[in-house]
Amino acid sequence: MKFTTKLLIFWASVFLIFLSGIVFVMTVFWGMHFNFWHLLVAFIINGVIPPAIITSFFYNRLEYMESEVDSPPQFKGVKTRVLSFKSRTSCPFDEMMQKIDRQYIISYSDRKNKILKFRTDTRMLSWGIGGYLKMLDNETVEAYVYPVFKNSKREELTTNQVLRVIHSIFSY
Repeated sequence: MKFTTKLLIFWASVFLIFLSGIVFVMTVFWGMHFNFWHLLVAFIINGVIPPAIITSFFYNRLEYMESEVDSPPQFKGVKTRVLSFKSRTSCPFDEMMQKIDRQYIISYSDRKNKILKFRTDTRMLSWGIGGYLKMLDNETVEAYVYPVFKNSKREELTTNQVLRVIHSIFSY
């Protein structure tokens, strides 16, 4: 299942639990009775449509993380860096993938073209960071890191931090 779909289902589930709790409390303590269709309409209007609209703002960036597009990201706020990679094995791409997998969530990999896409964990107050790594040769990696929410100063700081972490991971 795609990340965008999981995100939409998560937010709709959160609202459904919240709505169920309110209906339970109002039914038990105040003796109110609700029509199923009114609850369904309230859930759709308040629990499905707003998360769908919010997710649609970030859809291109979220969808890119899991897509098979081999070109680097062309989003606003992308930070790039060429990093040296010191491989200790005969399979440098696999080693790079292992090192990234320890720190981040790998959303797409292509061994043939030596491309790896990853993301940070998404939290309530942070949409996370997406990344694209392309191994140019066995000792050089081109890194692209971009925030999902492009207009946030916090995400910009996190983007710079992710680049520093990747640099330190590859240096050892």
